[in-house]
Amino acid sequence: MASANGNGGAAAAGRALDRLVDAYARKPRPVALHCGVQHYGWGDKSFIPRLLGAPTPAERPFAELWIGAHPDLPASARLEPGHLVPLNRLIASIPEAVLGPRTAAAFGDELPFLLKVLAAATPLSIQAHPNRAEAERGFAREEQLGIPPDDPKRNYRDCNHKPELLVALTDFHALRGFRPLEEIAAELARYPALAGLAGQLDGSVAALRRLYADFMRLPQADVDTVLAPVLAQSRGRADDAGDPGRERCRWLLDADELFSAGGHHDRGLLSFLLLNLLHLRPGEAIYLPAGELHSYLKGVGLELMASSNNVLRGGLTDKHIDVTALLEVLHIDPHDPEIIRPDRWPGQADILAYNSPAAEFALRRLQLRSGDTHALTPRAVMLGVLLDGEVNIAGADTTLALGSGGCFLVPAGCASAIRADRDADLALATVPV
Repeated sequence: MASANGNGGAAAAGRALDRLVDAYARKPRPVALHCGVQHYGWGDKSFIPRLLGAPTPAERPFAELWIGAHPDLPASARLEPGHLVPLNRLIASIPEAVLGPRTAAAFGDELPFLLKVLAAATPLSIQAHPNRAEAERGFAREEQLGIPPDDPKRNYRDCNHKPELLVALTDFHALRGFRPLEEIAAELARYPALAGLAGQLDGSVAALRRLYADFMRLPQADVDTVLAPVLAQSRGRADDAGDPGRERCRWLLDADELFSAGGHHDRGLLSFLLLNLLHLRPGEAIYLPAGELHSYLKGVGLELMASSNNVLRGGLTDKHIDVTALLEVLHIDPHDPEIIRPDRWPGQADILAYNSPAAEFALRRLQLRSGDTHALTPRAVMLGVLLDGEVNIAGADTTLALGSGGCFLVPAGCASAIRADRDADLALATVPV
């Protein structure tokens, strides 16, 4: 009987939820979002807790605040006081009302992007992401093999690609993409222990690919033999104020302390010599296409990506590394990386626009002085997070009062007005139309 009552209660709750969704479809309006946090070990214990009004320092790392509908950690929409609906369920039930007709036609019943606040105290893994075709093949292969979705050895959590944009909120350090070939050759030539690797280079991208693949496939004992003298030499370079590679050597040595264990050196350390080392100032950004090898080293940023959680790792981690799968998706295009700086939105002095080639997402920063109001009628769904300040968002006979860390959704076509009750800085994610 208890089981029957439980089933009946669940059914009643489901019907109540359906009624809320139906009412929202008839009158779409801005709604507050309740968003989850990923507590990965590399996360920072201060920035996100402070943003959310939680005690700092936190007892555990707060790595990523997820603002989106990815099934691994979907936000919930507060349609009525005390009533939360998972955002992926809301969108799947009424995609046109939330996403807008054009976005629903292009992407079906799923939100095509995921917005995050990312706070790294230590480096993330060296990694790359697949393109769409690779993700579809990899996901289907692992489904056919029967690998459970939560298996640590699973590479593909979904069948989507993951281009991404990272906008620095603090000083932000990263490795991003292979350096120009002549820089790599000159770097390796500084280390006698790397002469064997350097000898493979002939000025071609194919040779660089072979060098990286051969090193990544080495037995651990051979990795240790190669890297031990490199680290010893780097200690001297890191202390040499006149060495232009001093900062790179310091990052390399710090990573060795963090990730090398049991007398063995992490094979991802070689990437510090091969990849571009970037220092982004607040407001600067980088775009990462599929296959681009990278690692976020330290700092806080806004990360906007296609809605995916597919990661192929190449070191600096105790998580699963599948070298074969990484090499399948790796794109090598040695060049100096582009630093993206925002454009002022035409006719809107208070909006900064970060442009990228991605079809799934566009990022805007809205900065308002206390008392200012900004009219908003998005042509596609818009999700936002208030990075600082206090605002009221009014639309469709509804007003949301949000403070720092508040997250929200404005459905497509919903005429709204954002008023700053205190100087405000908002990040707004939408679909380019």
